[in-house]
Amino acid sequence: MDISDNIRKINEKIKSAAIQAGRSHEEIKLIAVSKRKSVDLITAAFNFGLHNFGENYLQESIEKISSINSKDIDWHFIGNIQSRKSSQIAQHFSWVHTIDRAKIVNALDAAGKNLKVLIQINVSGENSKSGIGEDELMPLAEIVSESKYLELKGLMALPSPAVSGKINEKEYEKMNMLSDKLKNYYSSANELSLGTSQDFELGIKHGSTMIRVGESIFGKR
Repeated sequence: MDISDNIRKINEKIKSAAIQAGRSHEEIKLIAVSKRKSVDLITAAFNFGLHNFGENYLQESIEKISSINSKDIDWHFIGNIQSRKSSQIAQHFSWVHTIDRAKIVNALDAAGKNLKVLIQINVSGENSKSGIGEDELMPLAEIVSESKYLELKGLMALPSPAVSGKINEKEYEKMNMLSDKLKNYYSSANELSLGTSQDFELGIKHGSTMIRVGESIFGKR
C-alpha cells in the first residue's frame, strides 16, 4: 500500500471536483480518518502533507495523540460523545464534529479549553444515526454561541448510503442550504463537514469544506 500515491490521487480528485463546482480546492480540507490505524501509518500520512486527522474512539486516540505529540496536527473528534468523557475530548482535540445536544455543549464548555465545534445534522432521518433534526438547529446553535470556550464553526452530516448505486442528492442539497442559513446568523460558522471516501466529490459539489477520508488513504480495515 502506497499512502503517498493514495493521497496524491485524492488531492487530484478534490481539485477536479472543486473545478467542476466552480470552487477553489484550497477551500477544502482533507481529514484523514485514522481510527484503528497505527501511529506509523498516521506519521507516514503526516509526512506526505496531511495535517488533519479524525478519530472516533477516545481511549485509542488519546494514546496515539500522546505518542505522536505534534503541534502541527489538528485532531478532529468525529465519534459519538459521552458527556462523562467530554473533558478528555476537549483536552486532546482541536475540533469536535458531533455536537447534537445541549448537555454535550455544556460538558465540553466546562472543560475550559478553546474548541472548534460542528453541529451534527441527521439529514437522512435514520434512527441509527446521531444528529439533530433541522428544526433543532438554530436553538442548539444559540446554546453553542453563548458558551465561553466553544466556537461554532458549522455543520456535519452523514447522508444515507447509496441504494442500488443511487445516492440521494437532495440530502446534500439540504445540508448546503442549512449551512448557508447558519452562516447568515453566525459568520464564523463557515465549515461544512460532508463527504467520505465514497461520496466526497458530491459533498464538494454541494459546498463541503471538510471531507473525511479513511479507506481511500489507508486501505480497508
